[in-house]
Amino acid sequence: MSLFEFVTVMVSMILALCLGHVLRSTSLLAKTEKSVAPYLPYTIWTVVLLLSVINHWWSLWDLRDIEWTYASFLYILMAPILISFAAGFLMPEDTDAKVISLKSHYLRVRRLFFATMTGYGIFMLFDGPLLSGQSLSSGVSIFSLILLMDTVIPMFTPNQRINAACGALSIALVVSVMVTRYLAA
Repeated sequence: MSLFEFVTVMVSMILALCLGHVLRSTSLLAKTEKSVAPYLPYTIWTVVLLLSVINHWWSLWDLRDIEWTYASFLYILMAPILISFAAGFLMPEDTDAKVISLKSHYLRVRRLFFATMTGYGIFMLFDGPLLSGQSLSSGVSIFSLILLMDTVIPMFTPNQRINAACGALSIALVVSVMVTRYLAA
């Protein structure tokens, strides 16, 4: 087993637990007998979260040729830890309430969720340049920078349209990064 494989096992486990949490919470919302009051920004940002986790795992391959140190290992753990926290914040817990209001939940956790997603974006923006010598002016880095800014805006406004628009733009950006990676492979 190479050091890259050893490192990515831990990162993959964190990302898998994160994905499992999002999928489990979503399935619980879908099958609950309680009334669920939908909220578009919540739904859009859940999709962003899912796509980000998938793209993050796939992007690990870009780090296969670096010289691993304990410091680089700790650095590479930060983004998956942060996106796992973001998933924990965004996904509602089962409550005794008769109606699960995704709007109330989203508005309550919005700042914490977006602060964590911004931290995640910062780590993702700099992992390639710091660890594998990628340029900050590469296409993926430019998409990542815009995506990072797109997570800052909703932190400062509860406006539904702005939150939904930023989420929709984030979906487009993450899909663009995924297509860019696919075409480069």
